[in-house]
Amino acid sequence: MERQTVSVRRSPTYEREAMLEAVRAHFDAFGGVGAFVRPGDRVLLKTNLLMARAPQAATTTHPSLVWAIAAAAREAGGLVCIADSPGGRYTKETLKKCYRISGLEQAAQSAGAWLNFDLGAQQVSFPEGKLCRSFHLISPWHEADVVFSACKLKTHAMTAYTGAVKNCFGLIPGLEKPEMHFRFQQLPAFAQMLIDLCRCAAPRLTFMDAVVGMEGNGPSGGTPRPLGLTLCAENPFALDLFASDLIGFAAHEVETVRLAVQQGLCPERAEQLLAVGEDAAPYRCSFERAASGDVTFSSRIPGPLQKPIKRLLAPRPVVDAARCVGCGECAASCPVQTISISGGKAHIEKKRCIRCFCCQEMCPVKAIDIRKFRGFQI
Repeated sequence: MERQTVSVRRSPTYEREAMLEAVRAHFDAFGGVGAFVRPGDRVLLKTNLLMARAPQAATTTHPSLVWAIAAAAREAGGLVCIADSPGGRYTKETLKKCYRISGLEQAAQSAGAWLNFDLGAQQVSFPEGKLCRSFHLISPWHEADVVFSACKLKTHAMTAYTGAVKNCFGLIPGLEKPEMHFRFQQLPAFAQMLIDLCRCAAPRLTFMDAVVGMEGNGPSGGTPRPLGLTLCAENPFALDLFASDLIGFAAHEVETVRLAVQQGLCPERAEQLLAVGEDAAPYRCSFERAASGDVTFSSRIPGPLQKPIKRLLAPRPVVDAARCVGCGECAASCPVQTISISGGKAHIEKKRCIRCFCCQEMCPVKAIDIRKFRGFQI
């Protein structure tokens, strides 16, 4: 396998000019912005716009990085559209709220880009997929000449880690994302779907906001964790290998990385990548994991009993009634419709829950916790 490159830049703050300098350096590491954007090209800048959260919550890609990428593409003559399908309902009202609160509305105006309000989506064939051979993707992807991805470094309740590969999941419109969770309920299948999707989406460059990441019960319920870097790569699988290793995950602990290694999409170890720019070694750390990792002794249990006992002991979402405001976002996002709103509070039917953690991901007030079976923690 040809040695693959990851660009690393020290980025201690989100100050705009510093972000622009870092983004230009990232482009230069791969031949300059002109190697990707020609005058008149329609550029899709796919950000992480999970929900309507302010930048300091570290849930979404910071608007300063989005602004800097858009500004650099505009300097090269690109026509830049900033787009994503947030979790939950895909409506103009949802998009408007998310753009405003996340800071992307102002970032787009300043950079001379525009925000997507086209709610359309079309099917695209992908015969190369191992598991999924077609996807229903939002219109801006179909209309783009060039796709850039701007992801956020976070831990994740279902996939352990989320970054470059999973950022492409936002190209699937609205409540079709919970449908994908329902179709692919087991983590290996879900991770393979994400890999097929990322290969289909084919971003030319992926930028990662690791200035402030999220640890703990990400992608929305965790805690901001400063790291002080921006990263960039042509290969999103290599970028995830590098970034997840940087925050303390072995390749086999992140299913998308494990499968990417197995399928030859990236090397086996981060040391086999070519890191250019800054030395990342001083930034190595261990992010707190999401509470939903495997915490059972199921491997020591007789075969016939493993499935029911593992399900009994597996982490699950639990509503904190004191914080719940009964908004219904969790119910709307549940792929198996196992959540109801009664008496102004959310209620989860335990027996039907598939533990995809979409409800925890989409709760705007962090009222859904991940509860472990305490007696079987390792």
